[in-house]
Amino acid sequence: MEKPSEDNIEKATERVRNRMPLAQLRLIPKYKDFSKEDYNRLIRNAEKLALIIFELYLVNNIHIDY
Repeated sequence: MEKPSEDNIEKATERVRNRMPLAQLRLIPKYKDFSKEDYNRLIRNAEKLALIIFELYLVNNIHIDY
């Protein structure tokens, strides 16, 4: 399995933004005061976390024969 391309990452990020727009996120009490900047930061951080988890998955699934 290879790392996802930048294009795939951008498409996935756009799908997240479409599924959970800022207006919908603000309906959740915890996020009611979120600004557009906070929303963008949340999306970027979620993207980074997902990529880190995926990378760890790739690294841990490499079989090394001694």
